[in-house]
Amino acid sequence: MTFDPDTSAKITSYRPRSAPPGWEAVADQVRATVAASAPWVGYRIERLLHMVGRLAIWCHGRGLPADPEVWLRHETIDAFVLAGCADLAPRTAQTYRSWLRQVRAALAWAQRGESTPVALSAPSERTAPTHRPNWPGCAGGPPTFAARPAAMPSR
Repeated sequence: MTFDPDTSAKITSYRPRSAPPGWEAVADQVRATVAASAPWVGYRIERLLHMVGRLAIWCHGRGLPADPEVWLRHETIDAFVLAGCADLAPRTAQTYRSWLRQVRAALAWAQRGESTPVALSAPSERTAPTHRPNWPGCAGGPPTFAARPAAMPSR
């Protein structure tokens, strides 16, 4: 995947504010994980870097290897949300959980060589139907009582 120069620079130069000990041990894997998953998840690069970086640093602090396959296991993400996100509002922690699981799914799809994953959110704009059924006796719409006066009993 090729990124525009601005996105590429954001990924390669990312470093958390006041980077904690252990950042350098996980930095390359964080950047690679975000670069590999970003095209599939559609979230802002800065937010992905922050979330994946925070997860990776938390895992490193618990002695887990610098390996995204370990970080992105469901049980690791859940433990991180419960213990590593205790300082966040519950809804924010659940957003982290959701986004990290999306990163996991994107990497799994990419590794298996499958097509683009199905979007898990509704489109932002309603689209007009591309085909209208050919209803007998009506110009482009379903029959109505007005179009079928015989269907209504007369009074």
